[in-house]
Amino acid sequence: MTYPRISAPSLLRETFAVVGSVYPDLLRINSPHLIWFVLNTFGPDALNRIIEIIDTSFSEHPGAGTFSVKPIYFWLGTVPFLIYWLVAVPLLWGATTFYTYRSLTKNQVTASDAFIQAKRRFLPLLLVYFLSVGLLFAIRWFLWSFVWVSFLVPIIIIPALYVLYPLIFSAYATVIDNSSVPDSLGSSWKLTKGRWWLIFRSNLLMAFVFFVPAILISGLIGSTLGNLLASQLVGQVLGFIAGVLINVYLILLYKALRESAATIE
Repeated sequence: MTYPRISAPSLLRETFAVVGSVYPDLLRINSPHLIWFVLNTFGPDALNRIIEIIDTSFSEHPGAGTFSVKPIYFWLGTVPFLIYWLVAVPLLWGATTFYTYRSLTKNQVTASDAFIQAKRRFLPLLLVYFLSVGLLFAIRWFLWSFVWVSFLVPIIIIPALYVLYPLIFSAYATVIDNSSVPDSLGSSWKLTKGRWWLIFRSNLLMAFVFFVPAILISGLIGSTLGNLLASQLVGQVLGFIAGVLINVYLILLYKALRESAATIE
């Protein structure tokens, strides 16, 4: 079957052409990510200081030794982590996807509408998110397990990406078309069938255009200022900005794939 041609560089140019119309609202929608990144950069030191103060206070108390601050440290560190990754990330993912797609297809919605839709589709989004993240962790575990045999890495990663890429748009169908989880997975698989190299090239292009400059700039700042914390903070902010741009690019790719599939049908 011959598919209409989709150009990864053309989609990149289109991303920069349309991003101005949606970028301000996307930054607002995704601002919790930036807050989390900043807290994650400064948070551990601040949290350790709080625990140190609590520990010192109780050690001076007459009942010292009967109270452990370890449970406090565990819950202070774990609860925000769970809330962010299990609640905030799927909601922001869904809201960002819905808002961007509707905006780029000339069906403008507000950021509030996007969050309402993401909240309505939260459970299916969470399931698709678990599947995606679970597969990524499986790939990472395999790579770590066989890192000592370097020639096996390509043998492992290529089949893993071959499975991962066809599922990349599952969340899009879930939140845009109100599809069930099985239908979303099937829709993404069908949409990407025969397009593996296009998706691979697109991801490679995004990495070079968006992430490589962020890594180089943060590294340059770290080496110039000799401040690892400043380098990490700049890297987090640039990564946040790049992530929003990548979202626009992937939505344009998804839109192009849908239009291509419609011409064949």
